[in-house]
This record gives sequence, C-alpha cells and structure tokens, in this order.
Amino acid sequence: MGKVFIQIILLIFSAAGVFCSLNYLHGRYSLIGMFAAGLFAGIFLMNLKLNVKNDKLNSYKRELERESISSSESDAKVKVLESKIEVLEKALENALKK
Repeated sequence: MGKVFIQIILLIFSAAGVFCSLNYLHGRYSLIGMFAAGLFAGIFLMNLKLNVKNDKLNSYKRELERESISSSESDAKVKVLESKIEVLEKALENALKK
C-alpha cells in the first residue's frame, strides 16, 4: 500500500507541474513544461496500474497454490482411507474364515 500512496503523490505533483507550467512559463518553455509534466504523469499512472495488476496476479497465484496444496492433501487422505479399508476388509475375511 505504501508504493501506491507514493505513486499517487507523485502523480499529483506531476499534475501540479502542468498547472504551474501553464501559469508561470511562457512560449516554448510552457510547452516543454507541459510535455514533461504529462510524460511523468503518464509514467506514474501506468506504473501504478501495473503494480495493481501485478498485486492481483500474485494474489491469484497464491490462491492457486493453496488450492493445489489442499487438493494434494485430500488425495493423500483418500489414499490412506482406501488402504485402511482394504486392511479392514482382509481382517474381516480372515475373521469370517476362522
């Protein structure tokens, strides 16, 4: 969350740079200032969007890992139960034969 906050602050500063360049600079310098401020605003905005997307992607990957771990645990439990059932069936057959 700290990264996002810093990027939003930088985006606000770059937007403020556009307004300052409009008010205080004249001619070519105004255009250069607006271009630079817009460029920085675009970079910070896209960086913010990519970070949010990467955070969502990482959380989705962690969720998939948890699901795969839980499914492998349940598969192991099923195998253990099946082997116990087999042992009990053999014991029952042996007891019935006696």
